[in-house]
Order: sequence, then structure tokens, then C-alpha cells
Amino acid sequence: MNSPQLLNKGDKAMIVAPSGKLPKDGIDEAIIMLKNWGLEVVLGEYLYSNFGVFAGNDSERQSDFQQALDDSTIKLILCARGGYGFSRFLDNLSFSNFVKYPKWVVGFSDVTAFHLDAINNGMLTIHGPMATSFSREGADESILALYELLFKGKSTIKINAKQLKEGVVSGELIGGNLALICDSLGTLSEISTEDKILVIEDVGEYYYRIDRLLNQLARAGKFSKLKGVVVGDFTEMTNGDTPFNETIEEMIARLTKEFDFPIAMSMPIGHQPQNFPFVHGAEYRLKVSENTARLELLTKL
Repeated sequence: MNSPQLLNKGDKAMIVAPSGKLPKDGIDEAIIMLKNWGLEVVLGEYLYSNFGVFAGNDSERQSDFQQALDDSTIKLILCARGGYGFSRFLDNLSFSNFVKYPKWVVGFSDVTAFHLDAINNGMLTIHGPMATSFSREGADESILALYELLFKGKSTIKINAKQLKEGVVSGELIGGNLALICDSLGTLSEISTEDKILVIEDVGEYYYRIDRLLNQLARAGKFSKLKGVVVGDFTEMTNGDTPFNETIEEMIARLTKEFDFPIAMSMPIGHQPQNFPFVHGAEYRLKVSENTARLELLTKL
């Protein structure tokens, strides 16, 4: 895998909005914090544009992101927020200069689409807090963890909670938003899960839709050769008029009962303020015991 270098003071960071439009003053805290880290902050030309729910039309959002990928002086691309829209122009992006001038691309949610495309092009990226995350109450630990990862190459994520299936494995850590993982199936950026540790999380879905997405992965054979599963936050879930009568844990247990890989639950990854970053495509060790789970970065950045 092609890994960007760790950041140093004086490096240039560019904030772009490849998906949803920004709320007013939504990234002010991020700009202040990046400057406090010693970084020079550059804003995308169309960062504050809007086109319906999007931060500008497709060509504007693509232009900003492509410029950030191509610019050899940019060392960090921080996505402003998630929402929807990345996959509308994803296949039109050129990776040639990105591969030549690697830089960290950071984001989650809708940015999962890019992470999956990047790993298929041999590039490490970071699933983690975005610019709007910096102003969220309770996000301080996650933001500090992002700093430790970007500047020191350290990444550990752990939880004390009842777990689903115990075990210890090592492998490439991939995944992110469940809906975007399923969205990749049958496309140029389709997720490859063989010998991988798969992270899944989601937000604002009905339970039956999550069950449908998990079944889609199972039917596509994406669970059959996994090394492990890391279940992050499933936030703002709803039953609708009729209760589904099955929890996320029960859905996963049912769909993976024939496999013996470890399954970690309740990891602080996803749409909650505590959204700890991980290097997408890097080697991690996953250790799951009865009441604890831990992810530790093994790849030296």
C-alpha cells in the first residue's frame, strides 16, 4: 500500500466539501485547530457553494477534490462533512497525481465511497473526524486521536462493553458506512473483504433496512473469507410503525453464525462525537474478549 508521510508543522492542509453543503460557520473550529497544529490551511474554491443538498454542483465539487489530489504541496485533505454526493463524480476522478504525490485524505460517512476506491488504487486513507466534527461537543478525544495519528502514526481504538465473539486476528482494516459499502457492490470500487477486518457503522436508518444491507453483504459473499468484524455506532435507528424485533447484534450474529472470526461490538467509530480515526487499508490487530475489544495499528507509517 502507498502511504503518505506523517505531517509536520508548516505542512499545507486543504478543506474541501465533496458531499453535503456546509452549515454557516460549520468549520470555523476546524480551521482554528489545524492552525494550532501548525498547519497552513487552504480552502477549496467551491467550499461554500450550494446546489440543493450539495456543496455545489457535481463539477464544482469534483474540481475542488481533484485539485487537492493533484497539488503536490497539499499534505492533508480534510473533508468538510458527509451527507450524499461523492459517488456522483467518483468514477471521474484521476488518481495519477494522488499516487505520485500521496497525501492523507480524512473523512467518514459519505467519504467511505472514496476510501474504498482509494484502497483499490493502492492508497492508504483515514476514516475519521471531518471539519464539522471539530465543533461537536464530546469530540475532543477523537480530534486528539486524529492529531496523534497524523503527526505521530499512533492509532489505538478500544471499548469496554459486552462483545459478540472472542478472538485475536491481524489484517487490513477496511470499511466504514454500511450503506456506502453496499453501494460499492458491482462498481469499479467494489469492496474486497478476503482476509480483511471489516468495519461497519451507519446512521438514521430503519432496522429492516440495516438487515437488508447486511443480507446483501452476506449474499454477495463478503462475510465468507473475513478475518474479523468491527461494529461501530449505529446511530438514530428507528423501528417505524412495526417493531423489527431484532437488534443489530442479533442480525450480525445470525448472518455470521457459521464463521469463527472475532466480532467486536460498540466500537467508538461512526456518527457519534467519539469517532476515533483508523488508517483505511493498514494492518491492525483486533483483540476481542468477553467484555473488551481493542484495535491497534501495526503498519509503520
